[in-house]
Amino acid sequence: MKNISIISDKTIGKNDRFWQAAGLDELFSLSLTESGDYLLNRMKEKGTCKYVRNHFTLSSCYRYGLRCGGEVYSEDEKGNPQYHFEWINSCFKKFVDNGIKPIVEMDFVPDALILKGDIIQEGTGEKQPERYIPNNWNKWHDLLVAFTKNLQDTFGVEETRSWYFEVWNEPDSWPVSTWKHFYKLYDVFVDAVTSVDDKLRVGGPGCFKNNFMHPFLDHITNGTNYVTGKRGTRCDFISYHIYGMSGGWLNEWPVIMPTVQRFTQELMWLQRTIEAYPSLKNTEVHLNEWGVVSNYERTSKDYPILDIRNSEYSALFMLKLIDCIFTLRRKYGLNLTLMLYWGFCGEDHFSEIFNGNRSITTAHHILKPIGTLYEMLNLLGDDLIEVKGIEPGSDCGCLASKSGNKLCAAVYKYNEYDIENEGASETFNITFENLENGRYEISLYTMDNEENNSFRLWEKLGRKNELSKNEAELIRNKGDFKLSDSFEADAESQSLTLNLEIKAQSLTFIKLNRI
Repeated sequence: MKNISIISDKTIGKNDRFWQAAGLDELFSLSLTESGDYLLNRMKEKGTCKYVRNHFTLSSCYRYGLRCGGEVYSEDEKGNPQYHFEWINSCFKKFVDNGIKPIVEMDFVPDALILKGDIIQEGTGEKQPERYIPNNWNKWHDLLVAFTKNLQDTFGVEETRSWYFEVWNEPDSWPVSTWKHFYKLYDVFVDAVTSVDDKLRVGGPGCFKNNFMHPFLDHITNGTNYVTGKRGTRCDFISYHIYGMSGGWLNEWPVIMPTVQRFTQELMWLQRTIEAYPSLKNTEVHLNEWGVVSNYERTSKDYPILDIRNSEYSALFMLKLIDCIFTLRRKYGLNLTLMLYWGFCGEDHFSEIFNGNRSITTAHHILKPIGTLYEMLNLLGDDLIEVKGIEPGSDCGCLASKSGNKLCAAVYKYNEYDIENEGASETFNITFENLENGRYEISLYTMDNEENNSFRLWEKLGRKNELSKNEAELIRNKGDFKLSDSFEADAESQSLTLNLEIKAQSLTFIKLNRI
């Protein structure tokens, strides 16, 4: 039995909804499809996403029959630059029209500016063109200036000042011998963007290796700027990527499972790294790619463990991670201001049903459980309130909040190693303290292996690749979270206790509204 107390009148911080962000490699092209339009419109309607991010803004890229790159640059026969911003502007317009702010990656080098020759790619031994070093730095700088000015001319100064401009994506995947080139790339990027408008927000490096971060921070704080010759380079936000599991670990022994602790440890490492540079004290920190597993192209058909991206597992992981980040912020001053899930609507666009990819929606516009959680999180209020009785390291947690007289608590029971929901259910005594006496309406919204879980219903229907119209509607309705139970109760002596049976691998949102 778990005994949890929620102190309704003790505010411990603001709920800034830092998790309301998403992205994907092919987001530009997907945003212009019917499935992308559906998800963007839904995000606007439900208020679940503030920021989006993706790659290939300036370069050419075709994947799965989709044009994914902006293709903004070419040269005429005399080598004169030609700019083509219409298509990329139409993509950004889709985001802005749906109330979402772009995180503009200034990548990658267009074909006409790629440095000729090749290098040996670390880890593969294969020769690769140097796609990350422009053959003419002046033309590259001019392109960044022209593109940034185009965005301000198209969308307005105040609008673009609310966006983020990021230098690149994962430059730490370059061979170590070329990392020094990235520092020049960053300095040129900052100079170009801020020359258009000094109030635009610039940052990076968008890396995933901790041994890359130290030399980058050394450069922007103490290094010689490649453009100005002065010391240091401006950085308004520091971006980093964490995945719970990646590489070739799928289906291999020993089993390596994603854990929230891996994220919290790495975020605290990042915090301590930044603290070593006093000038970066107030710099925003963005976790602008995360997921329980990277392995983008792999599917659950070949790797059954990837069903954790289909099921309630990812939703519970996200809720626990959010809860832990709020705690790290409060106790240790973690300055994380944005957390972006790397997934969008790829499965929906390709009519692939629960394929185990990093998608928020799957075929037939069905929300996966993690998509359902995005919408359930809107039940939380604007102010966080104190919770007592959670044992550190236990398999349960509670995130409580309020807005005015309305209170909400998200209670979860979750063990990352239990992927088959084999744990026992448990009774939770949840007491709301320091309430106004009177009558309250209590609403419960549960996600477990039955309720508000589109994936588990699809399983029960036989994991079909082809669904009838009726089956698709039934499963889609399961993703649109519904009320699980409601009743009324009296608060006496300024407290109200609920006795709830909570399953393993489940969450319950409790809403209290004074009648």
